Amino acid sequence: MAFYLGNYGNIRLRRGTEKFLGSIEASIAPDDVSTTLERVGVSNSVDNIISGDRIDITTTDSRGLVFIAASNWSNSAVQDTFSAFVNVNPAGGLRFYPTFESSINNVRSSEISLQAFAGDAIEVTIRVRDTVLNALGNVSSYEFNTSRESVDTTSLSDKHKQQYNAGLISGSGRIECFFDYTVKAPKEAPVVMLQTIQRLDFGCAFDIALYLTDEQIDPEVSTVFYQTTAVTTNTGISVETGGIVSCTIDFITTGEIRLIIGRPSDYILKEDDDRIKVEQDLGFLLQEVKD
Repeated sequence: MAFYLGNYGNIRLRRGTEKFLGSIEASIAPDDVSTTLERVGVSNSVDNIISGDRIDITTTDSRGLVFIAASNWSNSAVQDTFSAFVNVNPAGGLRFYPTFESSINNVRSSEISLQAFAGDAIEVTIRVRDTVLNALGNVSSYEFNTSRESVDTTSLSDKHKQQYNAGLISGSGRIECFFDYTVKAPKEAPVVMLQTIQRLDFGCAFDIALYLTDEQIDPEVSTVFYQTTAVTTNTGISVETGGIVSCTIDFITTGEIRLIIGRPSDYILKEDDDRIKVEQDLGFLLQEVKD
């Protein structure tokens, strides 16, 4: 019989459960654009957008997204659609980046340049996009519990209590991690879990994979993990003199709970709003293979 250390476990999460988590409408006036700070002020962004989010900005204005420098498009011409990762400051100013890592760490050398414009404000729609599963950093421990609802089906003539054996399945869990708001690799900072619960309009649902063992950490073991959709129900912070600041996140499941042995599933994003779920590489879609 083998024994496994918790060192081989980890958590990966996706910031939402849909291809597009939600959208907000905004009006960008010339005064909202700072070419010195390379930020654009957007109302309601503090309540709905988190640093590291990937967003799509679109406009129906004939001028296009004129506050973004034309050099950021491949044809060097201003377009009406732009996609980027964002860093959000406390005032709701958005700074655009080409990668998740640079947006989380606010690496100014990688920022996307803006430009001033004149005239009327530009009406835009900002959609927050689905992203890939990223590892959650600084996790010290987690627990996950599943339960099946029992339904009493005992009738008056029965001499023993009867239970319906296919009740609804639910799950809940707790994540404990050391507080951090920066990352130095493609990982989510623990602060994102504290921010997710505060999304006012988009909700706080997320996809999560809870790894018991991970062959990427130890090639000698198979990957075993739970995969589900959950919502954050409670967050807490512990600050002690001389101690490390830590945070606790409680969640409950809202969808299917799967215990999977093997590589994790991923999604191929299509032009419409739905996704193809795959557990093989892209070659599986192009040729016949045997499992």
